[in-house]
Amino acid sequence: MTRLKPTRAPKGATGACRDRRRPQGERRPAWVRPFERANRALRASARLINSSITAAARSQRGAHRRPIRSSQDLLAVGARLVTASARLVRAAEEIAETNECIGREPERAGGAPELLIQTTERWVFTTQCLSTAAGEIFALHATVLHGLETGTLVPERPAERRPRIILAPRPVPVRAFLRARRRRATDRISPVLQRRRRTPRPAAVKVPRRTSQGRAPPLFSVCPH
Repeated sequence: MTRLKPTRAPKGATGACRDRRRPQGERRPAWVRPFERANRALRASARLINSSITAAARSQRGAHRRPIRSSQDLLAVGARLVTASARLVRAAEEIAETNECIGREPERAGGAPELLIQTTERWVFTTQCLSTAAGEIFALHATVLHGLETGTLVPERPAERRPRIILAPRPVPVRAFLRARRRRATDRISPVLQRRRRTPRPAAVKVPRRTSQGRAPPLFSVCPH
């Protein structure tokens, strides 16, 4: 399988639409927009074809060890090629619209005809690559299916189902706090004060008389016997 080389739009193909220095109010040529869409569709199709070829080669290498998995992968690759074909159809429509826009405004075409010819050649080349890749991938899938039918390829054992781990939902801390929160401030503070450790009060306190200096000596606690 041969991969497509990365292709880009020719240099200067979108220069007219990206020129920020054109006079204000002057519209760009009508053929630029469909021309850009055609190039984007071609690039997307080429990427899909290249990724399909890579995935098919990977499936071919593992067909003897895991033929069922290889068949499933080739089915997915076929769906990818269908998407690439749809991109090519879109590119053909945009090329036709570009040609119509050039015919309506030939005075503003500039080098558009040469660029359109190059894009058309790219479209033809990409279409041929898509046809070749699709034929090889479908032939490979048919070979894998034939090997499974005749017993040449031994199906792999299905993977054991792992036990599902179901986690119990945990309440969000903020929601749990708001749910347990009391409305009155006194109700919220009183449990905290009750839980706080307090110094035990002495059984009796003897306060001495006031001295001449105006200061009282420290308190003396009298413990009961």
